[in-house]
Amino acid sequence: MLFSQTGGIKGIVSADGEPLPGVTVTIKNTSLGAVTDLDGYYEIRGIPAGQKVIRFSFVGYSPVEKTVVIEQGKTLTANMSLSETQVMLDEIVISEKSRDASDTETSILDLEPDQAKVLPGAGEDVLRTLQALPGIVAPNDFSSQLIVRGSGPDQNLIIIDNVEIFNPYRLYGFISMFNPDAVSDITLLTGGFPTKYGDRLSAVLDVSNKEGSTRTGIMGSLNASVTNANLVLEGKNPFNIKGSWLLNSRRTYYDLLLEPFAKSAGLVEENSAFPNFYDVQAKVTFGPFDGHKFNLFGIYSADGVDIVSGNERNSPDSISVNNITRNDVVGFTWDYAPDANFFLQTTLSWYRNGGDAAFNSQVLDPSLNREAFKDFSADTIRPYLLNFRFNTEFEFQKYSWETKSNLLWGNGNIFEAGVGMDILRTTLIFDFQFDPQLLAFLGSNPNFRSSIDDVRDTKTYNRYKAYVQNKFNLWDKVFINPGVRLDH
Repeated sequence: MLFSQTGGIKGIVSADGEPLPGVTVTIKNTSLGAVTDLDGYYEIRGIPAGQKVIRFSFVGYSPVEKTVVIEQGKTLTANMSLSETQVMLDEIVISEKSRDASDTETSILDLEPDQAKVLPGAGEDVLRTLQALPGIVAPNDFSSQLIVRGSGPDQNLIIIDNVEIFNPYRLYGFISMFNPDAVSDITLLTGGFPTKYGDRLSAVLDVSNKEGSTRTGIMGSLNASVTNANLVLEGKNPFNIKGSWLLNSRRTYYDLLLEPFAKSAGLVEENSAFPNFYDVQAKVTFGPFDGHKFNLFGIYSADGVDIVSGNERNSPDSISVNNITRNDVVGFTWDYAPDANFFLQTTLSWYRNGGDAAFNSQVLDPSLNREAFKDFSADTIRPYLLNFRFNTEFEFQKYSWETKSNLLWGNGNIFEAGVGMDILRTTLIFDFQFDPQLLAFLGSNPNFRSSIDDVRDTKTYNRYKAYVQNKFNLWDKVFINPGVRLDH
């Protein structure tokens, strides 16, 4: 009888469109309350029916009170958005204090994306910001790649929204694919990482992209730096669908501004190259059912360089090089959390890293004396030039499925398990085209034919993985985290 006279309330607390964990939600004049979880979700049951005042409070945010009517046998949904506030303090003295050993994890480093915009030498790049951390260096001053504790960059496991990325770089490693305006969380594990991460030796970089703001239908920003321009659009889903969307795009403008200016001003005479890159990232989040959350995201990007011979050069030969590298990602994630103790996540994804390069060249007939043509004009020497073209294409594709779960049990113990499968496909193409006269000249070398044959090769492999681990909370400040992993 008492149960029928009570109801419940649930909802999500956010700030600036992002879920806000740790918010205290209380029913005034009662002992009932709850604290929001990592997704900003709260739920309070057993509330006596009638008009109640709910209070939302969190340090650094203005408290909010909301009056609601609790109906018998029903659960009311009440979402709330908090605003930051300034807290005025008296004079304080800061002194050194030892850290609680239970809060210290030496191998885990967290980074705020905004730090990439302000740290000296970071160049508004997330990976370059990580190079300032202890134990991490770069191969050279022009690379955003990471060398962790002496191992190569290929021994770092890089994950974005639960999808493994093999080549997270732009412009041959000069800048990374991670846009500070689109990233929400960055975690770097430099050693001792648990069994749920595998297939690498040095480090794990786990990156999460932002979710769009749910405050308005659409909002955006446009900014430009020395290297690129960046556009961000975001908003809540249309048609009253619970969730949000975010669209982000950036592009360099070396080739758009500097190249035409340099050529028109006569600044380019010899061979010149103007690199460029662009990317588009999108993320849609929606949760039509209680306890369920769906994320769909994608990244489309390309970078390359064009090299063209100038009008004035000391050699009659000429070259034209076009190189493009592509990185594309599509991922879908389903999160299921029926209560605060159990979490299940399934991810389906597709990743592609590929590119093509075209090398075109005109060379003087090797049977002629080059010195005799040194002072000839381009029009005069054209009949004596032979063409050579070399095209190469490479492509790596990965189709993935992974399901993992977390279970909180006992006194703070966490059990985790996961299983997954990858289909890996590689394609490599080499295509050579020679002028018949040049081919006849090169054919006189007995090793020529075997070394320059066309190549077209595709290979497909399967990769399987499974892991089980459990974090045991033995007693205060002491825990162990054993686990077993299988990769095949």
